[in-house]
Order: sequence, then C-alpha cells, then structure tokens
Amino acid sequence: MDEVIMKTRRLILISLGMLPAAAGFPAGSPRVDFVSKAFRDGSFIPHVYSERDVLRRYGDGERVVDAAGLIRRRYLDPVTRLEVLITSNPDVAPEFRTIDEIRVSSISAGQPAAGRTESLRGVKLKGVAMGDPASKAIGTARRYGQGETEQATLGGFKVERTCGFSEGESNICFYVRDGKVVAMALGFGP
Repeated sequence: MDEVIMKTRRLILISLGMLPAAAGFPAGSPRVDFVSKAFRDGSFIPHVYSERDVLRRYGDGERVVDAAGLIRRRYLDPVTRLEVLITSNPDVAPEFRTIDEIRVSSISAGQPAAGRTESLRGVKLKGVAMGDPASKAIGTARRYGQGETEQATLGGFKVERTCGFSEGESNICFYVRDGKVVAMALGFGP
C-alpha cells in the first residue's frame, strides 16, 4: 500500500512539474511578469532584474548584438501585438548579468519576434499609455528627472525620443510619432 501511495505522489509531483511547460512556459520558470511589473512600478528600483530570471520566464527570444555591443532580445505580446525589447550588457559574466532596459513598442523593429511575453493590455509608464499625446509624455519625462530629447529611428520610422533621467541613474523614455506615443522604455544606468 505504501508503494502505491509513493508512486501516486511521484506521479503527482511529475505532473505538477510539467504544468508550466504545458502552459507555454519553461519548467521551473518564475511566475513574475517582469515587463508588466517594471512598467507598473515605473522603474527597476529597488530590484534590477537578472537576465537569467527573465530568460527563464520568457525564453531566449530573438537575440541580436547591436553596433554598441549590447545584447537585445525581442519578444511579442500575442494579445496586443506590442513588441518588447530587453537589453543587457555582455561586459558582465552571464551569471551576474542584469537587464539594462525594457522597451515596449507598437512599431516592430523587424520580423515578428520569436519569444512571447504576458499580455501588455493597458500597459502604462508613469501614467502614460500607447497612443497618448506627446505633451503628456514630455511632461512626465520632465517631472521624472533631467530631460533630453533627440531624433531617433524605430523600426525604420523617424521618431522623437524624450527621456527623463533621475539622480539614481534610472530613466524613462517615450518615443513619439505624429504627435502620439508609439513606444516607451525604462532603464537603469547612464
């Protein structure tokens, strides 16, 4: 009888361990929705995310190394079709590497991303949402910290990038096209 109970318990444990994989997430992944949480909190403070934890949660995504040598991984929210770009610095050993920036965009930087994230429906950064007017984004960035505005390119489109930099070295950025917010990012570092 004890042997039957032990086999039943073992089967239950194996089944529970397979649930994340059946739900589309790697087994053993943390259940933290890093993108939603970071945007809801409006910064990485007090916790900068580990690249290892993010990869466990979302998978490898589409990985590229940009001209500056930064690792950029693209993901897609299949519900809203928003693209997520997660950036980390390869100068740090993989086991200690953290996420430097998370950008959510309605403009894709390329072909559909390989990785997937949680639903980002209603995502806001410091009260600013996709499609909000440029004036709201600019005011929010200025209130956040020292501001900077520059022209940039996003997915082949010319955009205006407005950022606010706090004294604690975190930053928020809004990308505007035709007077509306088309992307937003938050990061940590200079």
